[in-house]
Amino acid sequence: MSGNGYGAPYQSVPDNDSAYPLYPPTRPYPIPVQPRPAGTNSTATPSVTLYNQTQIPIMTPRYDDTAVIGEGGASHTLASTPLPNANATIYTDPYNPNKSDLAHDFTPAAQHAHGQHDDLNRWSFNSAYERPPGLRRFSGAWFKWHWNLQVSRRRLPRLMYILTGLLLMVGWLSITMSFINTLKHHEAKNSAASAINANAPPAPGHENQTFVFMSGQLNRFDPSLRTLNIDWTMFGAKGPLGDGNLRAREIPIDQWGRQVFALFRDTVARPDRGTNITDYQPFRVINPNIKPAGFLGVTEYDTINTDIGLGQESTSPWKIPEFGYPFDVFQGTITWVVASNATITRTGRPGSGVFGMRGAILTDSLLNLRVRSNVTATCFIRKYGGCELIIQLQVERTGLVKFCVLAVFLVNWIVTIAIFLVTGEALLLNRTNILSGTDILAICFSALFALPSVRSLLPGVPGYGCLLDMLGILPNVIIVALCTTFFANSRLRMRVHQQREREVKAE
Repeated sequence: MSGNGYGAPYQSVPDNDSAYPLYPPTRPYPIPVQPRPAGTNSTATPSVTLYNQTQIPIMTPRYDDTAVIGEGGASHTLASTPLPNANATIYTDPYNPNKSDLAHDFTPAAQHAHGQHDDLNRWSFNSAYERPPGLRRFSGAWFKWHWNLQVSRRRLPRLMYILTGLLLMVGWLSITMSFINTLKHHEAKNSAASAINANAPPAPGHENQTFVFMSGQLNRFDPSLRTLNIDWTMFGAKGPLGDGNLRAREIPIDQWGRQVFALFRDTVARPDRGTNITDYQPFRVINPNIKPAGFLGVTEYDTINTDIGLGQESTSPWKIPEFGYPFDVFQGTITWVVASNATITRTGRPGSGVFGMRGAILTDSLLNLRVRSNVTATCFIRKYGGCELIIQLQVERTGLVKFCVLAVFLVNWIVTIAIFLVTGEALLLNRTNILSGTDILAICFSALFALPSVRSLLPGVPGYGCLLDMLGILPNVIIVALCTTFFANSRLRMRVHQQREREVKAE
């Protein structure tokens, strides 16, 4: 037995797992209690019942005095008027002497008669305690009775909010795992042979021989400078390769390298007409006077660091770099020509002895960015007439960034529309209770500074002036600022009006 809000003990109810007070909670519209007439000639004496309840019979009041109706008006003698129920009894709550009711018995015997609560306004139902006779299973009445049973025992509401919380957690974890799997998918695709010569077959890997590739490790991306920093290395793989990860087929450098390769950046190689070689078509850098960007092939630790400039991929305003955030797309290209440094030294002809690379892959990933590559090895495609390694790069925002931006966009507009509607209701429809009862002015000032600050929480957000600011930040700030101004003006005018009313009353 324990206490409750009324100070009354709880007693268990048969066929119910919960405990209930000896009387129900206060109803929204309680039955009015007839006042006990003061100074009446009633000879009834109160009686004491079980649990010290006081029962006073309601007698017909006798009014001997004269009631004056209106100021200086006529006098009327009120005749003795019988009450609707002369035999009714006033029941006083034993746990709260100030609580009384004309039609409700608070005694435990009445409350727990037949093992159930007799109050019809109680939140549980009579049918929730015992199954009605003749109730057919899976009928409409059976489902209603079963629903009331679960609600009365508080099992169904508890189960519903627990399941709702679990579903929200599972949904959010599913969204997070979806973003992670998408990132892993694109990272694996960049390091697979399927990304090489995708637009112009054949792809490497069908022959049982050694292939030499370039591998680029993604370091960082600077959206303001529009540059992508990559470290390039060389590695060998043993065929046949298939479409999987090329790094999984990597072989030691002693089996294919230990020789110096000169790498020329952003140039092309054309057939070398100055040699007498007839077994194959030799190529030479078209501008032999340029210096190599670096040398690879001696050790597996040799690297060449490059900054690749990226530009606009499409003329659509949604894809313009930075302006179309978070749907903007950056695109750039880097071209490599690899030549044997031993051939250049032996022949004395710079840029000669071009070596055919079979492709390039990208490794690693960047936070909140997705990098795609499309590699074309023209040395093995006859129609190109050259021998270069062309790597097209495309950088865009991940799905997580787009999700965050859309969430902030919706929240900003929901808050703005809510403040705008409250302003219209209060100022145009003269609902002054909104002005006086709610501190709406503080809400407007808070939103005025909170909405723009949410922008700084977005990942990789560019400088102010992008399309997001034009659609989801600037109009919200303008609308909230106008609503704040109107509310402040109305509040000041209301205070002046109230001050004048007080002065008039004081006079």
